Amino acid sequence: MSPRRALSAGRPPGQCGIRVVDGRGFLGASGTCSPSLRLVLPLVMLVGAVGVHAQDASLKATAPTLVSPLDGERFNGVPESVTLTAEQAMPLFAPAVLDHRFEVYESGRAVASVLVSSGSADVSYVFTGPLAERTVYEWRVRAERASAHGPWSGSRIFETGASRRGGELGFTDVTIAAGLGGPPTSGGHGAAFADVTGDDRPDLYITMNFDEPVADRFFINQGGARFLESGAARGIADFDEGSHGAAWGDLDNDGDFDLVNGTTGSGAPNDVFRNDGGGAFTDVTPRSMLGRREGTRGVALFDMDRDGDLDIYFVSGWLGAGDPSHERNELYRNDGGLAFAPITSGAAYTAPAGQGVTDADFDGDGDVDLVAGNREGDLVVLRNEGRGDFTLVDPDAIGISHRAYSGVTMADIDSDGHLDMLLVDVDSSGDTVGHLYRSLGAGVFGHVSDFRDIDGFMGGFADLDNDTDVDLVFAGDDLVYLNDGSGRFSPGPPVPVDGISDPRAISFADMDGDGDMDFAVGAKRSRNWLIRNDFDGGLWIKIRLRSRRGQVGAFGAKVTVHDSAAAGGLPLATRESRSANGYLGQDDPVLHVGLGTATCVDVTVAFLDGTTRILSGVGANQTVTIDAAAGGSAPWFVQRLQGGCP
Repeated sequence: MSPRRALSAGRPPGQCGIRVVDGRGFLGASGTCSPSLRLVLPLVMLVGAVGVHAQDASLKATAPTLVSPLDGERFNGVPESVTLTAEQAMPLFAPAVLDHRFEVYESGRAVASVLVSSGSADVSYVFTGPLAERTVYEWRVRAERASAHGPWSGSRIFETGASRRGGELGFTDVTIAAGLGGPPTSGGHGAAFADVTGDDRPDLYITMNFDEPVADRFFINQGGARFLESGAARGIADFDEGSHGAAWGDLDNDGDFDLVNGTTGSGAPNDVFRNDGGGAFTDVTPRSMLGRREGTRGVALFDMDRDGDLDIYFVSGWLGAGDPSHERNELYRNDGGLAFAPITSGAAYTAPAGQGVTDADFDGDGDVDLVAGNREGDLVVLRNEGRGDFTLVDPDAIGISHRAYSGVTMADIDSDGHLDMLLVDVDSSGDTVGHLYRSLGAGVFGHVSDFRDIDGFMGGFADLDNDTDVDLVFAGDDLVYLNDGSGRFSPGPPVPVDGISDPRAISFADMDGDGDMDFAVGAKRSRNWLIRNDFDGGLWIKIRLRSRRGQVGAFGAKVTVHDSAAAGGLPLATRESRSANGYLGQDDPVLHVGLGTATCVDVTVAFLDGTTRILSGVGANQTVTIDAAAGGSAPWFVQRLQGGCP
């Protein structure tokens, strides 16, 4: 139980709070507690603990106002002390000098209770702990005079970071502290990051579906790894027949992310929500979609015909080859103005896809293909012939001998410029297994290795330790796999996921702006999970893309990063911008690249319309924007970053 829950007051009926009820300091529950909470309550009873007092007298005064540190503030490393400051309380009826009691809690346990004399408008207490690393502390203040005391202030939390040990990689479960704990506490499936509100902080959308329809969850990033659930307030709670897949994409090329949300049940169509600026949405589902009632799993937004706008693909059904023969996928061509024309023929329409879909250029020919899971049949590989006409490829013909039960993720694991492939399947014993394939070029693959004793419906790639190569995390798994740079993976640090149940999708973003990649996991039979990366080392850049027609994210673009001091050498890293990964995951479209020890790099972007833009002299540890409109219609345009590295 979090300290915030233990200290909350004034809860509405039916929720659980804690209050002092007698002179011996025993705690009593107010409202209705869940059985699990009632079991925990005795563990946090502060009988005889420092700083918990009986309500022996009442002081007529206001509650103090907390000033600093800010709520949710995270410190780098472990400070020797933290100064807690509040505006002092004011007597209500007669002038009086009031003292102030500061209390600090860790995991519901009081670790400090100090009475401080007042002498100015603000009153402060220097908390010296001892403080532990990666720990959440909560504090509050009240006025006291003699044996009487006034009301408590609200409470705030602050958090210590990891001790600096030469860039040690580690992870912290921040789900509850970040505000993602629910309710509801089950039903999560898809997880999609993007800066929806335009404040340079990635927001998070989690689709929900369980025994009965559940509203989807939209978490607006407040900074400091704190999120505010705002789905209903922003118009995208989408309480219909439940949802699996959803994706952010700039459908109208106006520079912000719109939302396409698939509907799981067969009683309602899929939905399109227009971002009206700042993350306020309007339902603009086109007439062409309203007649379809197929249950949807994966969703991809991609420019299939390279005309500068995003088209939409929905995977219908969930078994793939085992779905009814009349069931068809949905493919819509973007005709501009948020008008979409259905494509009701061709391989993409009839393919036996089921579960997740990934939009990626698997064969490296410059257009975006589709690769989808198939729960009861062969992997679905849809090769784009150049203008949105697709061919269903026999996986054996391109070297793939395994199936993908749920999701397929693609990334360049060895920085050779080709996308490699990870399939997640279930073996004959019912155990989840990951199959890793390396690209041999020209869309042909060779099997490299298998991952067993894993969890989740997909694996996701991100550079967790900023050493230039992408590492691997399976959704809900209890460890990460670290890349040695050549595409060989070995077990790495543990991930705190005790209690997670039926994890589905994983997505990555630098949620707290500290330069390393954090991740979220949608889980069906437990709360969803948010994991903070506590790595404190290495160099990085983040790259925000915009197409020549103004599409933020520029899905389909390919990014190559070179060390400026090693001109002509192999790239440090390559990335591809896309809308979907594996099983219902979407990483933040702001691309993250770890630089290792490189302090100055050149970034080359090959946009889907054929233009190439090069930004040189990019110093480490910053976010840059590369706009295909710079340089006009020139096929190549080279620009040096002003104020970049020397």
